[in-house]
Amino acid sequence: MSTRTPAVVLITGCSSGIGHALALRAVRAGFTTVATSRNTEALGPLAAAGCDVRRLDVTDDAERRLVVKELTEEYGGVDVLVNNAGYGELGPLEEVPLDRWEAQFRTNVFGPVGLIQLVLPGMRERGRGRIVNVSSMAGELVLPVGAAYHGSKYALEAATEVLRLEVRRFGIGVSLVQPGAVNSRWGENVPALKEYEAGPYGDLVGEMAGQMAERLPRGVTPERVAEIVLRAVTARRPRARYRAGVDAHVLLALRRALSSAVWTRCVHTKFPSLRRPGPVAPVAASGAGRGD
Repeated sequence: MSTRTPAVVLITGCSSGIGHALALRAVRAGFTTVATSRNTEALGPLAAAGCDVRRLDVTDDAERRLVVKELTEEYGGVDVLVNNAGYGELGPLEEVPLDRWEAQFRTNVFGPVGLIQLVLPGMRERGRGRIVNVSSMAGELVLPVGAAYHGSKYALEAATEVLRLEVRRFGIGVSLVQPGAVNSRWGENVPALKEYEAGPYGDLVGEMAGQMAERLPRGVTPERVAEIVLRAVTARRPRARYRAGVDAHVLLALRRALSSAVWTRCVHTKFPSLRRPGPVAPVAASGAGRGD
């Protein structure tokens, strides 16, 4: 970590949930904690706790540059970056508009990468630093009605793995944190699935809504995830990946152990509508079946 005392930690997405809990834990641990969010009104309790609170929309390049510039001028740089801001765009792949796919990737992928690019020069110059990207078990396994969200998390995880290989020689540690279901306000950020209920995937959408209503209240707490993130920040030898929550540990282990066919059957047990179709129909090169 930086020889400066205390080290400067920049955290995104601090208005609630994991980011809020992490900012409180970091400032209490003695870090100079910069808590950011688009919604600065929600940062009042963090300011009262001693955090340096600032507005930051991670999708806005100008705001990203301004925050990093200010922190460099005021504190000498950023020692730790925790990319936590994110949300989940849910809906059938066929029906989610492309502009929503783009918004999902701007928040969950391009925003974190943009901040990483801004803080890395200073970290390299000092020969130390930590970058922790908060991903999800959704970055290693998939469920129905989540193509855009899963795609963004898979992309973030791939970028993080590459980054870890590239910057370790400069003394910079890079880790992923993979929570399972989190008992927080995350569900409120998921666009209403009701708009897809009348479509061809309505039954599947209804099953997903039921799964979320059942799983989220029983999920890991934001405080527990924050504890694990801080462990990644302070570890002498940070691991590449940290899992948070019983479901993340169990399901990720299962997915790695099972074939795609067996995993599909497991998913079918939770989504009965997926069991209805028969096998994939063959397509004839002659064009048979097209009505010609």
